[in-house]
Amino acid sequence: MKGMLKSIQRAPHMLTSKVGMSSKSTDAEFNELNRKFTAIEDYSNKLIKDSTAFRDAVNNMMSSQSDFAAVFAVLLSPLDSSESLSALTSRHPQAADTLKNIDNYNTIMEGLKQSVLPEIELIDTRILAPLKEYQEICKKIRKAITKRDHKLVDFDRHNNSYTKLRDKKEKTLNDEKNLFKVEQDYEQASQEYEHHNSLLKTELPQFFSYTQAFISPLFTSFYYMQLNVIYNMLEQLKGFVDNENMIDLSVSIDDAYRQKLGDAAVQLDNMNITKRFVSTARMMQNARQVSSADTSPAPSRSVSGVSTLSAGAAGISRSASTATAPPPYTAASTTGATGTKRAPPPPPALKPKPPPPPAAKVYVTALYDFEAQADGDLSFKAGDKIELVTRTDSTEDWWTGNYVQE
Repeated sequence: MKGMLKSIQRAPHMLTSKVGMSSKSTDAEFNELNRKFTAIEDYSNKLIKDSTAFRDAVNNMMSSQSDFAAVFAVLLSPLDSSESLSALTSRHPQAADTLKNIDNYNTIMEGLKQSVLPEIELIDTRILAPLKEYQEICKKIRKAITKRDHKLVDFDRHNNSYTKLRDKKEKTLNDEKNLFKVEQDYEQASQEYEHHNSLLKTELPQFFSYTQAFISPLFTSFYYMQLNVIYNMLEQLKGFVDNENMIDLSVSIDDAYRQKLGDAAVQLDNMNITKRFVSTARMMQNARQVSSADTSPAPSRSVSGVSTLSAGAAGISRSASTATAPPPYTAASTTGATGTKRAPPPPPALKPKPPPPPAAKVYVTALYDFEAQADGDLSFKAGDKIELVTRTDSTEDWWTGNYVQE
């Protein structure tokens, strides 16, 4: 409830500071420290994400390879349990190497999964666990920075109120009474802001040095853990290939695969069980259509301008038709018993869009006196009203405006 009340009190100042109607304090040194801390937050989050992705990828790869070997062994196992492996190999000489080595491959995949498991556990304990603790520390520092920003808003809010009331030329009795209270609020807000701002500017550089001492060896350890996983996989798989002599590494893997594949794809396409299934009703309908087409007599046709055939006792003789060519095609008349068809009326004209409303003018009030120092500068006094022409997002830049005569 207390935090909500403070948010409501800060809202008017935050709104007016965005449109340039209230002054806003800035600290360039702290802004640079805050930028570096934000970059460190992003880097630590990315390191956690990449470490988790690598761990999960290795786990999934090991599980997939083990499952692949088990399923392959089931697919290539003899359908008849009484048939020996040698008999199966003699019937399928193309799959001799696979049938011979599939059990060994399944064994080595299980062994590889068990050997990589300790490295995966090291990533959890030596990399991810310290990074998550570091992330919790960063969250606490981010809360301190947020609190410092809130204190800065309070400082600017009370500073503007105190300055406005202090510089008021004709003060009433209530203004004199409120001036003392406003000044006390301003002093308290100034002390709280300076405390949090100085604390962060002092300790953030120390945190950066500790971060460098923590992240550098952590990143190095993660790098060598990745190498251990990759080298372990390479060593065991290469040893399996060298011992079994099942793959010739001097030949391209793609070329070797296509060479062993042969015409297996063509043979598979020629199998009836790979064809699309046709229902019995459809097959009977096709058979009836074929039988009816064979038994029905062929209809006689006479085509103008085309040679015809005539059958006789002596054989078949060809005679040319003397029929004349058909007349050229002419479009039918559009008029009939119902009369001429009328064209549809044209669509109504679109109404023009109304012009956009003119942009609302923005005015600001000068807080201090200013004398022009160069060509193009605008001189004004405190309390003068100025129309804004162009402005930027930063209150530290020069804005363009027109002096309003009242």
